[in-house]
Amino acid sequence: MVRNGVLLGLICGGCSDYAVQNLTVEDVFTQDEPPPADVLFVVDDSASMIEEQANLAANFGSFVELLGDTTADYRIGVTTTDREDGGVLVGPVLDPDTADVVTAFSAEVNVGTSGSRDEEGLATAALALRNDVNPDFIRADSDAHVVFVSDEDDHSPEEVDRYVDSLRSSSGSGTLTAHALVGDEPAGCLSGESAADAGLRYLQVARSTGGLSESICAPDYGVVLEALGLAVSGWNPLFPLSELPAEPTLAVWVDGVAMPNRDDDGWQYSIGDNAVVFAGRAIPRPGMKVRVTYQRGS
Repeated sequence: MVRNGVLLGLICGGCSDYAVQNLTVEDVFTQDEPPPADVLFVVDDSASMIEEQANLAANFGSFVELLGDTTADYRIGVTTTDREDGGVLVGPVLDPDTADVVTAFSAEVNVGTSGSRDEEGLATAALALRNDVNPDFIRADSDAHVVFVSDEDDHSPEEVDRYVDSLRSSSGSGTLTAHALVGDEPAGCLSGESAADAGLRYLQVARSTGGLSESICAPDYGVVLEALGLAVSGWNPLFPLSELPAEPTLAVWVDGVAMPNRDDDGWQYSIGDNAVVFAGRAIPRPGMKVRVTYQRGS
């Protein structure tokens, strides 16, 4: 992302302090081209996961639709939390050229419920990213994303940091982001169709790598899968401003087109980040120019 802060206005010896303070600020950005992304779903295959696997399969279209809109260069693989499976992918690697990728993923993510009750998602993920286990999965220039889906905490034998280091070192680019669709901390969750223990170790990995986390007891995984698609796409929705703005004066253009100030498919101002944040289909595509103008706030 490139940004330039430029002050526009007449600067003269006789200008008042008020006039100087109210010069218009213009920030200009360029949306960068994202790196390729290789995504591993680690799905709990123990006896209690029937409803959660079905929910994941039913809502995967939200993930693929967003990735399709972004034209992201992605690969997707699925493995289980049963270490006896050795981290081997349960089906072929999926990518933008896969015919009916939603149906293909639905078939792969229904991994069954005969797996071990001692779920070792971190250990199987570390195995799955190894080239000697899945040689056609991780690319040399790609960022790695690992999505843990489980209603139990991880029971892998090593400390969490050891697995984070292993996963990161297996990423082609050295960049790892882990995401957790697990039981809420501190005590888990319960809903009409789901019950889960707290996924504390998975949540620790997600936090340490800047990933997403969501309750596995959520009735609809569509929201988190759409957010995951955005994370995998690598598109940046947040553009920090160079000055504090007078918020009512903010105006935003993308490639010369004025953008609406709204929650859905528009932009909002984030006070905490001092940034313009885009949402949905308004997020600028790679190479697009973002221009933000505003008056300095008091």
